[in-house]
Amino acid sequence: MSKNKNCSSIEHEKEDAIIYCQTCRVYMCNKCKNFHSKLCKNHFTYDLNKNTNEIFTGFCKEENHFDKLEFYCKTHNKLCCSGCIIKIKRKGKGQHTDCEICNIEDIKNEKKNKLKKNIESLEKELNNIDKSIQNLKNIFEKINENKEELKLEVQKIFTKIRNKLNNREEEILIEIDNKFDSLYFKEDFIKKCEKLPAEIKISLEKGKLIQDEWNNDDILNSKINDCINIENNLKKINDINKNIEKNSDFKKLTFFHDNNEEIDKFLVKIKLFGQINYTSDIDYKFKECQEKKDGKYIVTGENKNIITKVSKDESYIYARCQNFLEKGNEYRWKIKILKSKNNKINIGIGYSKDINLLQAYKCGWFLYCSDLKFYSGPPQDYDVEKTNLNKLKDEIIVSMDMKKGILTFMIGEENDSISGIPLEQNLLPVVTLFDEGDSVQINKC
Repeated sequence: MSKNKNCSSIEHEKEDAIIYCQTCRVYMCNKCKNFHSKLCKNHFTYDLNKNTNEIFTGFCKEENHFDKLEFYCKTHNKLCCSGCIIKIKRKGKGQHTDCEICNIEDIKNEKKNKLKKNIESLEKELNNIDKSIQNLKNIFEKINENKEELKLEVQKIFTKIRNKLNNREEEILIEIDNKFDSLYFKEDFIKKCEKLPAEIKISLEKGKLIQDEWNNDDILNSKINDCINIENNLKKINDINKNIEKNSDFKKLTFFHDNNEEIDKFLVKIKLFGQINYTSDIDYKFKECQEKKDGKYIVTGENKNIITKVSKDESYIYARCQNFLEKGNEYRWKIKILKSKNNKINIGIGYSKDINLLQAYKCGWFLYCSDLKFYSGPPQDYDVEKTNLNKLKDEIIVSMDMKKGILTFMIGEENDSISGIPLEQNLLPVVTLFDEGDSVQINKC
């Protein structure tokens, strides 16, 4: 409550109130408090210094309402005054006109009967409130961590896009310089040409002089040098004329790009690029999907999330996770290759129905680790689909958007997707292993 309340006593009306007595419905300064505490030991008082919002005066706190709280709104579980329930609505009045209203005397017994039970419940909850608040803080901390991680991820992606665009821009600008340098004369050629008239005049003067003194062999090397200068000047003039002839009607270089319509489509793609989704969690445990005849494979790990092929026969073993991917959600998990002989490992999603073990890689949509190609069953039904993934690493992140039907594989900074996956059938994370000893682990991401 505000600390600026003044004492209700006429004698101390300029003093700040420090307590409020709910029974007497008065504000008291320190002097009045001492006197009141001696006379009225059983009255309930509020310490105004604690800024409590629970002070009850018995009067309505709504603006421009000055009446006692004599009514009860069953709709909102709230005390009301006559101004709150007035039938004619006007500014600040009639907030509870359409509610179920009764006199406070009508609910006296009802509230009394609930009081004991509610006190017991409140006492019980009081013991747990600190723990609940701490849990709330922990949850909020995780929420903030997720928010900051998400922001960082978006910043990294868009920084990568900007860097690629900036690098491409720089490459094209350098290419323009190189093209013009190789096809056309440079500005410094004109600067050299501007010096040429003065050089020609000097050469001409010397040339006319050596014509008259040609038979004087004492300066023969000087005369030969002057002859060479005249020849060079003629060559320079010839170069000027060639460049004029070559470039007087030069063809402009142009920058090839998609037409404006394609650019507009590209800009729309940029505008719609990326979205924020919930990433749902699943039970990352391998479920036994085929008979363990002759000990074909084992499932290990504390969380039953490691699958290892132990049989020597040349055939795929197929293992899937416990529960389905629900429609409308986005899922993400991480596959860690613990051991592999030839990387003959398929990772992706598969059907929950019975599968054809002879062609396990056709019972879903997979990335084949050996050649980093996509394999799938219907409707794409391709044995090899080239990807832009270039190098296999020990960890591969997989995400499945069960709203758009898009399966994405991320290896380091590279990623590629399979789109158009039908969502009518139940799908699960799946791996297949071919060679003896091959082992992978699935984890949360």
